[in-house]
This record gives sequence, C-alpha cells and structure tokens, in this order.
Amino acid sequence: MQNPDAPRPDNPIHSTDGGKAYGFEGALVGGIHVYGWTSDAFVEAIGGRWLHDGWADVHFHRPVYHGDAMEVHIDGITFESRKADSGEVCLWGAAGVGTAPWLDQLTRTPYDPGETADDGDRIELTLAKAPVGQPLPPVALTLSRDEAGSFLLYPDGPTPARYASEACLHPSWIAGQMIGLLRKTYRYGPAIHARSQIQHLAQGHAGRALSMTGQCIEVYERKGHHYIVNDGSLWDCENRVELARLRHTAIFRVRPAA
Repeated sequence: MQNPDAPRPDNPIHSTDGGKAYGFEGALVGGIHVYGWTSDAFVEAIGGRWLHDGWADVHFHRPVYHGDAMEVHIDGITFESRKADSGEVCLWGAAGVGTAPWLDQLTRTPYDPGETADDGDRIELTLAKAPVGQPLPPVALTLSRDEAGSFLLYPDGPTPARYASEACLHPSWIAGQMIGLLRKTYRYGPAIHARSQIQHLAQGHAGRALSMTGQCIEVYERKGHHYIVNDGSLWDCENRVELARLRHTAIFRVRPAA
C-alpha cells in the first residue's frame, strides 16, 4: 500500500486506524489488489489465453497487510496464495481456461452504456433496502492507457507490458468494477471482499468506452456480518461486446469488534 495510514472515507477498513477499530492488525490490503498480483501467476501457469478466455473463482480467506510477502501455489486448476513467512492461506480457489463450470449460474445483464458515477446522494445500504432481484443502475466507464499501465502498483519491478504498453485491462481492474457499480447508487461500509467469480469472454483494452451492468442477487447475515451478492457484465461499448461476466460477494457491513 502506498500509504496505509491515509484515511479512506469510502472504506476505512483499508486504513490503519479503521482496520484496528474493527479488530484487525492494521490496514487491510484491498482484495482486488491481492487478486491482481495473484492473477499474474495464472497467466504464467496457464498462458495469455486466460486473459480473454479464462475464469477464476477466488475466495478471500484471511486479511493481507501492508508489507506481507505472498506466494502463489498452483496445483492443476486449484491455487492458494499464502503468506511467505507463515504459510497462512489468504486466498484460495480455482482458475482455468475456457468456460467456467458455474458460468450458467451467473446472470447475463443486458447491454447499457450507462451514466458516469458521481458523488451525489446515495442510498444507505441495509439488508432491508437492498434491491434483491432488481437491476443495478449501469455505470459508464473510462480508463486511459496511462491509467491502465499504473492501476496496480508492482513494488518489485515494472508493470507487465501487457498492461503498460499493450493497454490490456488488468484482471483486478475488471474485478473492481463490481464495487463501483454498487457504489454508484448505495453508500455502505466498512466492507470486505469475500469472493469473486470471473469469466473473461473477450480481451478488453483501455482507451475505449466501457460500461458495467448488473443485478443484485441476494443479501444475508452470517456471524454478525451483512453480505451482498451481485452479478455483473463488463461491456465494450463501441461494439457491444461482453468482455467479462462476474459474481461479486462482499461483506458490506462488518460486525463491530468485540
């Protein structure tokens, strides 16, 4: 993290004070970022095809903190991302090429160019107010080639050329748009990423008009946490091609620390 002590009003769990207030050691590194670094191991093990015709089912199991060194262990299609010093598993799941075995369970929301998100009035998200079974207002997206190349910090080397010079959309940027889709309309937090199911359908590139559509699937409470599950599709607006289909599960209200 560039500055774990910095306040993060949208999600204080990613700041030192906010993380400690909820019983953690400090600021939690964002789940989409940890997934982003892990996804480089998928490309290395499976090949570049994974970026446009691959899938991942990622479970976020334990927090990752600023300065943690991580190792990715891949066995066939299953993987674990572990802390190098302790072996603690922080992420686990599966990844492969072709069609994911669960793809037909995800909602394919229709194309819509959407509107740019703003910081206007938003609805406080609760279990009672969640729009279960309803579409989420679509979001128009822009990502420049420069932004694509610097989206994810690589502390031990340069950003891979596929993102820096070829301007391919980073898998973690794709996954992160599910958060922005919900935040366009709803105010919530602190929040923790719990699971992502991602099917890449075509190669997306920065510098093009993009949009995100989606639908709320369910909400529930477990062990004092409030969860929300949303499905979504990322679109290339210039040719109306669905680039990725996703299911995002998150804790949108973290239980108070004991």
